[in-house]
Amino acid sequence: MVPVRVTARRRPWLWASLAVVLAFLLTARACGGGNSTLLWTLDGRTISGGDFLRPTMWATGATLAITRAREVTGYDAATGEVRWSVPLAGRVCAASARPAGDRVAVQFGQGRHRCDRVAAVDLKGGRKLWEQPMPSAERVGEGQVVVSEDVVVVDEVHATAAFRLDDGRPLWDRNSRDVDCAIQGLASGPALVAGQTCDADKGKVRRVEGIDPDSGRAQWRYDAPPGYVVKAMVSSRPVVLGLDGDGPGGDRSRYVVLGPSGDQITSIDIAGKSPLLCYRGPHRCNNIVATGDSLYIRANVRPVKDEKERTFAPVASFDLATGRARWSTENPGGNHLFPVGMDGGRLIAAQPKTAGGARGQQGEPPRLVSVDPATGKTSIMWSLTRKSDFRVRSGADRLYAQDRFFLMKQLVTGKEGTAFRAFGRPDE
Repeated sequence: MVPVRVTARRRPWLWASLAVVLAFLLTARACGGGNSTLLWTLDGRTISGGDFLRPTMWATGATLAITRAREVTGYDAATGEVRWSVPLAGRVCAASARPAGDRVAVQFGQGRHRCDRVAAVDLKGGRKLWEQPMPSAERVGEGQVVVSEDVVVVDEVHATAAFRLDDGRPLWDRNSRDVDCAIQGLASGPALVAGQTCDADKGKVRRVEGIDPDSGRAQWRYDAPPGYVVKAMVSSRPVVLGLDGDGPGGDRSRYVVLGPSGDQITSIDIAGKSPLLCYRGPHRCNNIVATGDSLYIRANVRPVKDEKERTFAPVASFDLATGRARWSTENPGGNHLFPVGMDGGRLIAAQPKTAGGARGQQGEPPRLVSVDPATGKTSIMWSLTRKSDFRVRSGADRLYAQDRFFLMKQLVTGKEGTAFRAFGRPDE
């Protein structure tokens, strides 16, 4: 099925009231709002082929690429028209979360328990660069794929393997059967960081290692303090970890910043459980953004019984060098803010729709909000469709790039009428 492109329907009577409408729009734009612009959509079957799939999307230039059932497809980010398609000899299992330049890596195979191949794809040229089998002779399950310093690393239940991004040459592999501790979760980027779980941990990650991508050798090790487990690996340079309390009285969370040698630089303690949503490993978490010197998180709010006392979760900013709080936002319109990502010199956040007033008045639709990183001051950018509200407030994948906002369901079943939405500025 082709993408559904959303266009305006013109009627003659609109011209009669053009002046009134134009005046209204100019007023709305001057107030920092603006109308929703839904550019195009994709249904679930188009993405997943009718089966379950956890797709990945990347924005590069004017192209928005998405992993589909058995291919990677590049769409025109503004119109949804297919620009290119890279077929794969099997079903997509996993993919790297972020491009390295214009290149990504994809794990695929003949089924969820036969994810035995990996390939690199050039998003700019729309072509497959190379394809390699996984070194394990066993049935390879759905794993995690990252790219770090021009090295592709694939981790699955019983093995980890690395390939050179340029040509696919195998670099190293590690069998985790019959060992005391095994890799569980990777964070990539300028450096490679791996979470580890040991037999005594019962599947919980309490140790993190910095790994040389070329050799697979551990360079340093960090152990979580007693009473904490590693929930998120937010960034690899600097290394930023999200810890959750474990065991009795574990209703607490902490963010830890590590130096190049794994030494702790600072920590940030947060009351209550972490608001992070990490659905596909500790490196893919919503509601948090890290830069070289700052951490932006959706803050916790205390539950209340009286709706009149309800408060809304702001975005809070912290200095990664000192751990000190810088500011928290005054949320416009009265609803939570979810940090999405950086766009040049500003932080982009998404806000769900607000409650309506008396006499059946509708509240504000979901919208995008710009946040000044220096002061925390917010500015309303533009609105989204009301039908996108659940995806905005849930664990959907959110991506902002090139003045466009992309929203995609984390797990696509193939039955969704709309599993992906692309939004643009009102004047696009």
